Amino acid sequence: MNNTLASLMLTLSLAVTPARAITNLFFSPSQPATVAASNITSGTLSSSGYLFIYTADGYWSASPGGPSTGRFFSVFWPSGVQAQAITAGPDIGVGANITLRRVDGQPFGLRAFTGKLLANTAATGGAFEIMPQINGEDAFPDPFVYDATGYAGNTFPHAPALSGYDTYVIHLWVDWALVGLTVVDDSPLLPAAMQISVTPTNSFLLSWPADAVGYVLQESPSLKPADWTTVTNMAQLDSTNIQVTVPLSGGARFFRLQAAN
Repeated sequence: MNNTLASLMLTLSLAVTPARAITNLFFSPSQPATVAASNITSGTLSSSGYLFIYTADGYWSASPGGPSTGRFFSVFWPSGVQAQAITAGPDIGVGANITLRRVDGQPFGLRAFTGKLLANTAATGGAFEIMPQINGEDAFPDPFVYDATGYAGNTFPHAPALSGYDTYVIHLWVDWALVGLTVVDDSPLLPAAMQISVTPTNSFLLSWPADAVGYVLQESPSLKPADWTTVTNMAQLDSTNIQVTVPLSGGARFFRLQAAN
């Protein structure tokens, strides 16, 4: 066995399984939801890897000075998610909010939503306010504003096409319901596999699909424990693939594609 083949047999190319950005369209009877949390001023539903956190007017009382009964909800899953403006208790004046997150806490894209008014806003005007957040902090000084001026029962479709945030807080000052939603997993596109071959000049040629952005090539002499370092050799682009040439050397070498920070 020649040195090139021996070296190739001692070298491992780590393949990456296929994965593409996943789009979720809510709301459908085929999407079950479970109650993840509930208290007097909010509730949380979990469905298809996403969390829907909504405000509830739980301190409201049917009789002045009587016990807290909470107000009736009129929109239920899978028709949508209702948010109530808080009119009683310590959080009075908060308005009606729905907060969207992924269960795993990763960023995602808010492509489109449809809000349904459950009270009139025509006399004074109304707008959905969306504040994207990242790591618990507001991403902008002011929220994005989308029209919601009308009467109870009116629906308002909007396409904010926001992306790259782990939380979206949607606010309106009166009761409303989220009855349509399109969200997209913002994870980087993963290459189907990394290919390895030996060139006529006794070098390794490593290649992966060019549409897999946001990855760096790393190598390690061992997997126990792994000691990964970034390969600094010049990358080249052909019509469909990114290619990196690495000189052969003695001993085992392991390669992988790692998402860039």
